[in-house]
Amino acid sequence: MNSMSVEYFLDTNILVYAHGIAPQPFSILHSQFSILDMGEPVFLIGPAAEVGALLGQWQADALRERIARTLRRAEKAGLQGALHERADAIGSAFERAAPHWLDEARALAQSAGIEPWHLLGINCLPPDFWGKEYEPAPLRDAVTGEIVSAFEAQGYEPLLGGDCTSFFALGEATIAGETLFHKSRDERDEVQCLYIKQTDGCFRFVGGGDIGNLGVAHLHTENYWAGANNTGSPVPPEEYEDGVLNDCHVLRYLAEKCESLGDIVPALDDLIGRKLLGGGGYRYGMIFLFADAARGLIVEATSRRLAHRWFGEGDMVVRANHFLLPEMQDYALAPHPGSVLRYEHAVALWEAAEGHAGISTCGEIARDRENAPHAICRNPSDALGSATVSTSTATISPHDDRRCATHFRNCHPSYTPAVILTPLDRVTDSDLLSGAHNQEWRFYRGWA
Repeated sequence: MNSMSVEYFLDTNILVYAHGIAPQPFSILHSQFSILDMGEPVFLIGPAAEVGALLGQWQADALRERIARTLRRAEKAGLQGALHERADAIGSAFERAAPHWLDEARALAQSAGIEPWHLLGINCLPPDFWGKEYEPAPLRDAVTGEIVSAFEAQGYEPLLGGDCTSFFALGEATIAGETLFHKSRDERDEVQCLYIKQTDGCFRFVGGGDIGNLGVAHLHTENYWAGANNTGSPVPPEEYEDGVLNDCHVLRYLAEKCESLGDIVPALDDLIGRKLLGGGGYRYGMIFLFADAARGLIVEATSRRLAHRWFGEGDMVVRANHFLLPEMQDYALAPHPGSVLRYEHAVALWEAAEGHAGISTCGEIARDRENAPHAICRNPSDALGSATVSTSTATISPHDDRRCATHFRNCHPSYTPAVILTPLDRVTDSDLLSGAHNQEWRFYRGWA
């Protein structure tokens, strides 16, 4: 891979989407966060402590800034004690579920110059921690270093622009006869990152999420299945276990442990039995979508129970942020109207493409602004406390393993170019990763 591609990838991830600024020419993309020597690969593979140390090194500035904002808010709201207690609680949950995550977290914290409980705390914030006073990650001018307005920096309001909306299509429902799997992620406006990760003893996966999140929001594994999490329906208090794995943590847990889709429901049942399954938010359930080359799987879960459905050839499936399976209706409170609007509109758009669905179809749906502010694509100006921070579109081919890859748009999908990554040491056919058709590509595992 040539140096320009690496520099562009890093800066697009870490600087350009602090607030969703449109990508700028390479000459001004020398971010304070881009301390990686041009062309040097970062290997997120090996012992968990080594992976954590590398992440902490490359993400230190962005992560320290996020921690500082979090601690300021905790002090202002009188939540310092609660934040520390919840850090201890999630640490105990990690110890029971995946102890190597703690090794990664400790090394990451030490490398980044923060305390381990700070990192654990942002993985288990107190309920309604930010209230209406959320501070997004600041955007710094790449030349002057000054804090600037994201909207002024963009120079325009995006014309194309939900909480998470995910969908997949199988076999003959797509133009190439290959599984398509898409997620649009709506979250707090934190700095996002992409990586290919494999800690010792675990399966490898391509993943994306917030810097500081020890889980993952959407992924594609070396076993040729893709997965995504959506916040589920609000649930009664007795259906929610607090201080344990949230939906991002669970998704990573499954990617590292499950060789096939058939392993997923038993793994989730085990987490429920051990009272380690939390939710997509405080007193919210979680929804998971999975697909491989031949079939798809939907799981809707509270901390106490789950229901699932399998899908096969020609099926097209959509989920927003409320439970649809009949078995879960007695355990779900009324859905948010915005979730219903996004679901109904996404179904109409997705099913209209039956037999002709392709990567471009996923991109068009991901940018749809119908029913704004409760659109599939959410703009910061919608003032809902979150924005569309990333999307992913995976291709999973039954014909040729080399075509299994994921297009990540690691910020607002209205103007972000795709970065295409594969979960294995394979050459990608991406024209956006120049130099990829090169034997050296096989030695690159990912970038912080």
